[in-house]
Amino acid sequence: MGENAAVPAAPDDRRVLLFAGGLVLLAGVAVAALLFLATGGTQDTPSASKPLFLGLERELTAKIEEGGPLYFASPFGENGFWLDVEDGRIVALDIVKPGTKDCQVKWRDPRSAYVDCNDQELQAADLDRFTVTVGKLQKDAPADAVYVDLRVSEPAPIAAGGE
Repeated sequence: MGENAAVPAAPDDRRVLLFAGGLVLLAGVAVAALLFLATGGTQDTPSASKPLFLGLERELTAKIEEGGPLYFASPFGENGFWLDVEDGRIVALDIVKPGTKDCQVKWRDPRSAYVDCNDQELQAADLDRFTVTVGKLQKDAPADAVYVDLRVSEPAPIAAGGE
């Protein structure tokens, strides 16, 4: 045999290597199981469980009339939405332009209009919306509590032929 020839591992050395590898694998499975349990496993996200409380109708309406639509980031990691007043009612408008996957719409106060990713102006009626409920959805909630349900999307009135 030459000087650089590999010496075959003894049976005892193989057992030690297999045992150590098994321990590492077992430790990895244990850590994964602990992470799974600590994060709640595969439970649905909170967005799938109930509508989101935004505030009181009179206060939200006053803020919108004073400074324009209000932007709300989704607490569930989804796209946010614009809260606006349309025909005297609060509406929650999707920030993604209908017919696109990622063209986000922004409010431009100097123009008093929503503007898409191509700088084209849109009105509230051009945007899809989420269901808004005003009233007592929870036992101790005020009568003018505003909730938005991010699970239920409705097409823009213009797209649906409403205006």
